[in-house]
Amino acid sequence: TMEGRTPTPADVEAAEQTLQDFEDYEAIMNIIKRVAKGGLSWHETELLLDTFKKTFDKYLEQPYLLDSHLGEVVQALLRPVRSPACTDDILHTCMGFLVIVTQVRGHKVVVNHLPHEVSDIEPVLRLVERMAPDDVKLRPTSYMLLLWLGVLSMVPFKLSRLDSGDENTKPVAERIFDVIKANLAAVYKANSASSFLSAHFITRPDIKDLYFDDFMSWLQQHIDTEKQVQTVNMLSTLATIFKIAKRDTVTKHAHSIMALLIEKKLFYSSSFLVKKLALKLCQRIGLCFLPVNLASWRHLRTVKKLSESLAVNGELSEVAFPDAHVDGEFDVPEIVEEALDKLLQGLEDPCLEIRWSAAKGIGRIASRLPRAFASEVVSSVFSMFEKQGSEISLHGGCLALAELGCRGSLLPDQLPDVVASVLPCLMFDEQLGKQCLGSIVRDAACYVCWTLGRSYDPCHLAPFVNAIAGTLICVALFDREVVCRRAAAASFQECVGRLGTFPHGIEIITVANYFSLALVQNCYLHLSLQVAKFMDYTQPLIWHLVEKKSGHWDPSIRTLCSRALFRLTVDDPGFVRQTCVPRLLDALRSRQLNSRLGALLSLGEVVHSLCELGEKTGETIQDALGGNAVEVLKELASHYEEAKFFSSIGGDQMKEAFCFFIYKLSISHFPVHKSQSVLDQWLSVITQCLRRDNSSLRTNACAALSAFLEEYCLERADMWGEIVTDYLEGLKSATEGVRCNFAHALGSLPSFLQRRYLEAILGGLKETAMTQAREHIDSKTEAVLSLARLCVSVGVGEGGITRLQIRAVLDVLVRGTDDYTHCLKKGDAGVDVRNACMKSFKELVCYLASAAPDTIPEMYVLNMMHAIARLCVEPVDKVCCLAIRTFIELLYSIPGIPFIPHREEAQKMLPEDLESFVNLCHPKETFPHLKQLLVLDSYREPLLKGFLVSAGAMSDSFFMTGKETLLSYFSLVKQDRTLEKSVYGFLIKLWDDREFLKRAHIKYIKAVDHLAVSGAFTGAPPEFVLEAQKCAWLHARRKKFLPLLEVLSSMLASWLQFEGDVRKEVLDKLLSLLQHSYNKLRMATALRLCESLLLYTVLDDEEKLEEACAILSETRWSDDDGIDAPIKKLRSLLALGSEH
Repeated sequence: TMEGRTPTPADVEAAEQTLQDFEDYEAIMNIIKRVAKGGLSWHETELLLDTFKKTFDKYLEQPYLLDSHLGEVVQALLRPVRSPACTDDILHTCMGFLVIVTQVRGHKVVVNHLPHEVSDIEPVLRLVERMAPDDVKLRPTSYMLLLWLGVLSMVPFKLSRLDSGDENTKPVAERIFDVIKANLAAVYKANSASSFLSAHFITRPDIKDLYFDDFMSWLQQHIDTEKQVQTVNMLSTLATIFKIAKRDTVTKHAHSIMALLIEKKLFYSSSFLVKKLALKLCQRIGLCFLPVNLASWRHLRTVKKLSESLAVNGELSEVAFPDAHVDGEFDVPEIVEEALDKLLQGLEDPCLEIRWSAAKGIGRIASRLPRAFASEVVSSVFSMFEKQGSEISLHGGCLALAELGCRGSLLPDQLPDVVASVLPCLMFDEQLGKQCLGSIVRDAACYVCWTLGRSYDPCHLAPFVNAIAGTLICVALFDREVVCRRAAAASFQECVGRLGTFPHGIEIITVANYFSLALVQNCYLHLSLQVAKFMDYTQPLIWHLVEKKSGHWDPSIRTLCSRALFRLTVDDPGFVRQTCVPRLLDALRSRQLNSRLGALLSLGEVVHSLCELGEKTGETIQDALGGNAVEVLKELASHYEEAKFFSSIGGDQMKEAFCFFIYKLSISHFPVHKSQSVLDQWLSVITQCLRRDNSSLRTNACAALSAFLEEYCLERADMWGEIVTDYLEGLKSATEGVRCNFAHALGSLPSFLQRRYLEAILGGLKETAMTQAREHIDSKTEAVLSLARLCVSVGVGEGGITRLQIRAVLDVLVRGTDDYTHCLKKGDAGVDVRNACMKSFKELVCYLASAAPDTIPEMYVLNMMHAIARLCVEPVDKVCCLAIRTFIELLYSIPGIPFIPHREEAQKMLPEDLESFVNLCHPKETFPHLKQLLVLDSYREPLLKGFLVSAGAMSDSFFMTGKETLLSYFSLVKQDRTLEKSVYGFLIKLWDDREFLKRAHIKYIKAVDHLAVSGAFTGAPPEFVLEAQKCAWLHARRKKFLPLLEVLSSMLASWLQFEGDVRKEVLDKLLSLLQHSYNKLRMATALRLCESLLLYTVLDDEEKLEEACAILSETRWSDDDGIDAPIKKLRSLLALGSEH
């Protein structure tokens, strides 16, 4: 339907749940202790690793929560590794766990907690040397050891002091260098840890003079576009070196490296990592040729001391960058221009992470450039916003502006251009085919706004406060993507805290925060109402919905927009009437489908809201809507017909939206009562929807039909007969979807129309509900639901439904609970009919119990309660869930429904709040409660029937629970001879129930087989045992349905546990099955007979038993020839005599 679900308080609460601390610390430390002890099997280790990973994954969105205990976790994992007694298993396990920690928190934080004692260098180095760089299994261990060695390589002691002095042993420095080269040259997987180690090792004072230049040359030589992994390692190492090395050390290599990057075309590589690292390296090369200090011309935000903030006339006395160096103009090296050119190109790269990296590079470089040159960079960034249709360019531009703003490179006089460029980006939302564009642009634009609030003084942003605040709150409340809503809320909150000039900022951020914005329905339907109470935001919110969201490409957003407008209209009806209604009227005639659809929904809701307000103030509809809106709306259907909007592409969507529009105008008492042509057109649209085989049209068309007839046809009796006749004829359509539509429509007619033609409508719906045709199962369901609505609508008494008609309807519902129609496409298609019958019965009898309890027939209540009890325990999840809920609601209905059997006893067994502590769809939880009803005579047989079907089901949950329930019940039955006789008699009687066997023959035999094997019938009366196998054989032997015959064979084999005449009869039947024409049946029977001969004491003579089993196992039962002799021999061994 067009009505989206309103979020419940539980939905909002669930969305707001978040972690507050590292609450799993104790559990994590317990796991580490178990691992450190060692002696775990592979399976135990994997289970612990899985638990460890799942626990840490909870903190992926809030990794900083780990910091309070991160050092303890890291040390606990490394403690066994540092022990001399550490085994390889413990080493690899601990390192595997540590990798998980690193993945969640990041290696930059984790390395701060790694031990850096000199005594660890030699042991760690030895471990690293044992790791093969390309061994997949050792990668986690190798990764962490390399990181650890990288930390150890920063110790402030000469590594030569660690050398043994033995000529046959390599120095420690050479050994580390060999490890570095081996790992960097790996060609299977890039390893950032090796880059970390390389950079920190090669930049050591005692190493760089020996190895640095040669190592830089070696890195450049091994950049090979054919070997991407190796190239990634080399570039990552170079980038890290340029980050931490002194400038005079790396500048001499900068030109050659930049030339290499251009020559190898690494900026255009097909590998994302290669491009990203090439840009990162390019950025750092550029920074090497610029001053270390930030430029003095940058905008430096002033800050206040606390004492000044508390003073009445406190002046801004300090700047945000107190160490900024005052410098002059200088010539920018050409290599810096080359770097900037590549970074600006990177802003338009298809890969988001590359654009992000390029933006940061531009921000860093621009903050060190002379003012004039930096101004040119900013102008280049602004030029990217001229490409309004390009998501990539807009996103790159926003990121660049944010980074420039963070570093003060955007001067206050450039803020008008910044705001003019960014505000449209906050609204950028387009559809491209089946994909949506714009979420990353809006997210980045929020980042720019966050930067503005953080980097500029209130006086600089004062002219733009209202525009920024209004736009941000619109995005925070109405954006389609939760990421953008939260980003806008974060920006709004930052501006409120930093600037203090956003209207009602504190009040709003307490309403629209990170957690409350999780559910889009909550944002549109609840939070927006709270924010709209502040007059500064009322009109921006309403206008944003009308202008941006009413014609949105996403149908769910259009629906939410219309519902929000209905609620927001009351906050400023004058603005809606004068500004929004004309805009929506224009959109009604748009050539864009989405605009028309959204305008119909939104205008329908706005009209409804304005008319409700008009009724309270005594205004006419013309006054409430203003202008010529009434005349435009009257002519709308005619215009759409002329423009062929109902028959062109999207015609069904237009008709569905127009039906919603009709519904809203009808309940608003729109004045077209005397415009016959308009009424005919509206009714025609509704009828066209009903004649379409489209289920999505049904609900809105029927709602519109009901409201339309109620409002405009109450006094037009000349139209009634034609409508009812036409709709009754629709029940006979050859198209199933159309039959469903008209069945639903007849149940939705106004009560005055239903009373007038009650007999005809009731007859048509009954006929549809009683059909046996498989292809009409959906219309049967709709007819059943409509019957109950019809009865409740017309009521009882004069002109209402009679006792006889009530009986007829209840008869349909009782019969429907036995509908197990099976279709090839849908399987158990009757499930919808059974559910509909339960819903309709509850609706009807609850109404009758309050209106006319004396009209409720006892027999049908008894039959229906039996049927619902049976459905409670049958193996269909959605049926038994609804059945249990319905059964309990009927038991506790107020006023009470008469004739419910054993009401008080059943209430004691099934509490009214059962659903609050039991999952109704889980038989393990519900069957123990329902089993108690077996002691009540009225429910025993229907429940047994349902439990038997479950015990023979394929679903493990129903099969196991059903079997256990029956076994426990049969153990009690044996203690009461009268009850035992009754129960066993019922089991025999089921073989004569044709309807039951038709739907559950196989399940019943399987259930009996399982019960027999489990000993449920041990000590059962001999007459039952004899009769049961006779009935099973009689009803199955002539059917050539292999699955049925196979379960029969299994049941007969389990019946060999019983002695006497029954055993001989069963053996005779099993040998008959060995002669069946189906070879699969013969093979299955031989196997089961052999198993039973071994399991039960059928043959006392061991030799005969061995011979019989040999015949059964060695004979080729798959062959049609050569089986008579083995069977004859088996008859002789089993003392069955000749075949008869």
